[in-house]
Amino acid sequence: MLFIPLPLVIVAGGKSSRMGSDKALLPFGNFKTLTEFQLHRLKPYFASLHVSAKNSAKFEFDASFIEDIGSYSEHSPLIALLSILEHFKTPVCILSVDTPFVTPEVFEKLYEQLDHHDAVIATSPCSSHQLCAIYAPSIIEKIRELLSHNEHKIRLVLQQSNTHYVTFEDDTLFLNLNYPEEYNKAQELL
Repeated sequence: MLFIPLPLVIVAGGKSSRMGSDKALLPFGNFKTLTEFQLHRLKPYFASLHVSAKNSAKFEFDASFIEDIGSYSEHSPLIALLSILEHFKTPVCILSVDTPFVTPEVFEKLYEQLDHHDAVIATSPCSSHQLCAIYAPSIIEKIRELLSHNEHKIRLVLQQSNTHYVTFEDDTLFLNLNYPEEYNKAQELL
């Protein structure tokens, strides 16, 4: 059976402003929340599973939560990434909660390319996917430096790092649930 010997962290701390309600808490499939759906389907394939959030109190289920470092008030994937890397101090698989069709095989291919890279990022014809990636703790100082200048773009960290991109041909794997119509489409695809 496929197994990736790294932790996987589901990033579920965004504002969800385009969706109109918290994506991480939307019902999905047979689960009360999209977050629980992700945890359940991915658990067998990783060394451990965790949820990154600004505040874990919004969740009504048990999981291993990693809250954003308290000194930052912004909602930022870069703050979440810093919090995650400082928690583990090892390479970590990262997946956004709102991409429910990314398969364990995607992470297997990313893991095969990890070598000595600071980051290994999935790309597809539509885009690169910074929240479907593996990050190493070697980028912690670069993240801190950017945040000290109130810069929150992951792309800037990737430009300054030893980043490797792995191409996937199928955009549907990375369907991102930003808007209600995308959420409805994803429900139909289940």
